[in-house]
Amino acid sequence: MTQQKTGKLPLLLIFFTVFIDLIGFGIIIPLMPTFAEHFGANPLIVGLLLMSYSLMQFIFTPFWGRLSDNVGRRPILLVSLAASAAGYLIWGFSGSLFMLFLSRLVAGAGNANLSVAQAYIADVTTAENRAKGMGLIGAAFGLGFVLGPAIGGLCSQLGQNNVGFVAAGFSLLDLVLTYFFLPEPPNRSQVAHERFKLEPSFYFRTVADSNLRIPLAIFFISTFAFSNMEATLVLLTEKRFHFSMSDNSWMFTYIGFLMVMVQGGLIGRLSKKFGEIPLISVGTALVSVGLLLTPATSSVVVLYIALAVLAIGSGINNPSNQSILSRLATRSEVGGVMGVGQSLSTLGRILGPVAGGAAFQYCGDSSPYVLGAAAMVVAFVLSFFLSRPVAQEEESSVKPAAAAPERIAPASSLAENNAPGQS
Repeated sequence: MTQQKTGKLPLLLIFFTVFIDLIGFGIIIPLMPTFAEHFGANPLIVGLLLMSYSLMQFIFTPFWGRLSDNVGRRPILLVSLAASAAGYLIWGFSGSLFMLFLSRLVAGAGNANLSVAQAYIADVTTAENRAKGMGLIGAAFGLGFVLGPAIGGLCSQLGQNNVGFVAAGFSLLDLVLTYFFLPEPPNRSQVAHERFKLEPSFYFRTVADSNLRIPLAIFFISTFAFSNMEATLVLLTEKRFHFSMSDNSWMFTYIGFLMVMVQGGLIGRLSKKFGEIPLISVGTALVSVGLLLTPATSSVVVLYIALAVLAIGSGINNPSNQSILSRLATRSEVGGVMGVGQSLSTLGRILGPVAGGAAFQYCGDSSPYVLGAAAMVVAFVLSFFLSRPVAQEEESSVKPAAAAPERIAPASSLAENNAPGQS
């Protein structure tokens, strides 16, 4: 199928869509725990509230992607953006825990449009410039994750309800721009069907593969541990340091900025010099140390040092582990293997907030970080058993013995996996 050259505006609008998804997520997250407490939520309920968003993304990401193959990218983007705006509007009008849960469920379903955005880029780019197009998604993730909490901090003086209206305003702006300026791709592929058609047997074969199961386990553990922290950090800073909404928003901006700087500016050079496996060991160790230090101090300066160690470790570990996973997968199955990794990552985002919230409530405010650190110690130990990428002619246990599959080089764009807390 011959692909027509696309203009810059559609790609910029797709960039804006992903950026807005992360802006809305980043605006709400630092404010959510204290807002939920206002309606009587305990730490476990806060964890369930965070989990509900990830659960809806887990359900709706393949649904939107497959539906867009059938009815078009543009209609699904419009519907998902309308759902996002509705979710944030519900937040703005919330007067109970029920409405907060409804808000996160609706917004989670709406923001699960990443697969549609990626499919749109695949439809309108050639093989030569597709990596550049997918790189826009990575840039949107990073920029949105940093600016979202910052915007939330600036808007926090408006009141917690009104921040929901600000997030809804961004989604509505994107909806209007998409409606008037985003064309349907002239040639629509079945890329979303291909991405989400994996049979259960493939999942079982992948997680049982001796080369793949360790990086997949690290994938899950790292997301689980980070989500423990993400779900309870505001509760900890409110209790220990009496942080305001604005303080918490700027704290999340700081974490996001450090992670993006490491992932965007340092990881490539570090990987070329040291290789992925040593970086995974260093990254998992730093995350474990950062998690242990976070609740162990009464000093704000030491807290920020602990969070820097955690953020840098996560920024080193995540892309390194994703790269090694892509290199250990066979060329013909790399997309499916990365999909399994993303599913396990989403499972970590579902279970992590619940475990963290329950631990905070029933075992003390330090326990989610001890739990996360213990999990990362397991990941650190596992990193010493990682398989090294083999020559292209060697076999993979996922494929039949006669297949002699190729090993793929490091993925040029793993954008959807590089943003913490988002699926």
